[in-house]
Amino acid sequence: MPIFSTMNTQEVPMRITVVVGAAGGIGSAIAEALLESGDFVYLFDLEASRGRLVSILDRWPDRSAFVSCDLASSTSIDQAFANVADESGRLDACVNAAGVIRRERFVDVNRHDLEAVMAVNVTGAYLALQAATRLMTANGGGRLVTIASAHGLRTTAERSSYAMSKGAILALTRALAVELGPQGILVNAVAPGPVSAGMQDAQSESRRLWQAATPLGRVAKASEVAQAAVFLASASNTFISGDTLIVDGGASAALGQPG
Repeated sequence: MPIFSTMNTQEVPMRITVVVGAAGGIGSAIAEALLESGDFVYLFDLEASRGRLVSILDRWPDRSAFVSCDLASSTSIDQAFANVADESGRLDACVNAAGVIRRERFVDVNRHDLEAVMAVNVTGAYLALQAATRLMTANGGGRLVTIASAHGLRTTAERSSYAMSKGAILALTRALAVELGPQGILVNAVAPGPVSAGMQDAQSESRRLWQAATPLGRVAKASEVAQAAVFLASASNTFISGDTLIVDGGASAALGQPG
């Protein structure tokens, strides 16, 4: 793929970014914002989700590419990042926005359901960030951004597996910031509350409770979460690392109990 064929060699090279989970509500908003900022964006998601990204691919044919990637498969993850390495030779930023959620009583969660959540939200995320880091290390550094959740900080009943997985991502973000900083890689997390295009049922009681606890009186737009992630992934972020940016409209600062 001739990504750089039309570029003047005197110009600053186009930034190469990956969005994992690009077909999701938050993921697609992040991809759009990165494209608008001038990046070339690889859209990683399940092959079955390719159709949900047609609009982005059609509008940005020269600066976006779909790459099939299943976070439940280490082979798929390795192949996806190998494609980026082969075509671009480097990676400047990777945003992991993929995730799955289940709502069940703790005593009813079986091992299969637990492992399904952890395979994507934790193990898959870990392996994807690992592959991204190898590309960044070879080229002097970069930015890693994980999309966690406010549920990783404070939660409610029937969210045990999801809250645990997102808490793990927040811990991983801090650990990677410490380990990868000397290699020029900044690592941060964004922890959104409910998002209008998120995974949570728009009519759920949990959504209602979160909104009632938010001083702004509404849930976030996907674009609002995207702007936070894009800044942390950008070259403009030169000294923020190991941090979690909470995007919940002030809910975590209020005394009300979110759902």
